[in-house]
Amino acid sequence: MEKIHIPVLLQETLACLNIKPDGFYIDCTLGDGGHSSEILKKLSDKGLLLSIDHDQHAVDFVKASYPQKANWLIRRENFSKIDTLAGETTRKPDGILMDLGLSSRQLEESFNRGFSYLEKEELLDMRMDERLGVKASDLLNALSVKQLTELFKEYGEEKYAKRIAEAIKNSDTKIETVEDLTRLIYREVPAGTNDHKNPSRRVFQALRIVVNDELGSLEDGLNRSFEILNKEGRLCVITFHSLEDRIVKNFFNDQVRRGRGELLYSKVIAPTDKEIEQNPRSSSAKLRTIIKT
Repeated sequence: MEKIHIPVLLQETLACLNIKPDGFYIDCTLGDGGHSSEILKKLSDKGLLLSIDHDQHAVDFVKASYPQKANWLIRRENFSKIDTLAGETTRKPDGILMDLGLSSRQLEESFNRGFSYLEKEELLDMRMDERLGVKASDLLNALSVKQLTELFKEYGEEKYAKRIAEAIKNSDTKIETVEDLTRLIYREVPAGTNDHKNPSRRVFQALRIVVNDELGSLEDGLNRSFEILNKEGRLCVITFHSLEDRIVKNFFNDQVRRGRGELLYSKVIAPTDKEIEQNPRSSSAKLRTIIKT
């Protein structure tokens, strides 16, 4: 398979990690291996990289696409269990990276999981880890209007949440495919109210977040990552929407207030105009870094 994902804020991330050749680093979201492979290039044979992803397709792709080295450990798991995975070695990590965005491959080759509102024939699955039990279509068919409204509001910040929820529950047929849901949303959301963006994007975001417990996993992952970091170790997080960025910002500020860490920069690092031109999907990315004291 051809690599189609462009790692976001790559050089900025490598600079923030301040990689030591003999250090131990963890990439919590392996994806297509873009960040991991570049981190590995900066490590000596005594250095160690642990890359994690709960998407088996990502793990399979990277193992088939890159030469495997003894100092590169790849594990299929949710990064909320980072402390258990890091426990495979006696070393403490000198740097940890979380890139919270979907990869281009997950959007364009999602293996019939329906991550993208453009892949109309795909099922509304949205499980990153297909060992999880509940699919997006299960939520749409099982939850009440009130529950769906709250879900779309809280996790998608969708202005027309109730209207969409009522349409879903009043539908004569089950909503099971991307096309089913996008067609319904286009009918319910007034034209011109989404800044020329696809009106489905907020609902899709909300469903994906809930199916994969993304915000809960992020909170667990942040806490466990910071605990296992070496002193002077760095935790770098790339976010793509306000819900996850708020969690990261509040967590970092809390560690600073408690005297446990200091921010590398007072402001977030955002993509340059050149990067956004080359990779439009990077436009909403924000990079924050905290140093454990």
